[in-house]
Amino acid sequence: MQEFIHHKVEIYEDFLKDFNKIQILLSDRSFEFERRFEEFSQTLLSYFQTSGNTSVEAEILKIVNSVFTVKKGFNPVKMEKIQTDRRAIYWGFAFSATESLFEILIDLLNKEKVKLEEGGELVSNLILMLIQNNILDDAKIAELNTITKVEIYWNQIVQQNESIANINKKLRMSLLAEDIYLLFEDNLSKINS
Repeated sequence: MQEFIHHKVEIYEDFLKDFNKIQILLSDRSFEFERRFEEFSQTLLSYFQTSGNTSVEAEILKIVNSVFTVKKGFNPVKMEKIQTDRRAIYWGFAFSATESLFEILIDLLNKEKVKLEEGGELVSNLILMLIQNNILDDAKIAELNTITKVEIYWNQIVQQNESIANINKKLRMSLLAEDIYLLFEDNLSKINS
């Protein structure tokens, strides 16, 4: 099931805010780090399990399990029991784990933002075409001030014009209809401001 892109971006940005708090705990070597890292990891896992993204879920499990294994006194890289400097090794693995989680989150966020930017570009060009062809005028732009009105208008122009219907199909390959309506409304609000 495809997920609302605007919502995914918001979720990933919230994860990054939480991640920054964990990074601060790591840099301070706070005793609270372990608990907060585990809570954060479980929240991430729960989200990706629910969304059905098994590859990201597997990556996160691998990262979390390596830290858990070190915490229990076993070095997963050398495949041997840790004899000395267990705490130092733990902090090293914790740092590596947080770096890996950051890379996953930032990669996912950037991919979703690219989808929105590309969709926004198409919608922006479409709006300009509609204005140039006198299909969309200032009065209509002012009237389209809610998502519901944008949705009705979008569906009308898609049904009436073959080239707009094709643009809609292209947009729908990576975005949900709700994403398109938000992009359309966002572009119109830029014109109105």
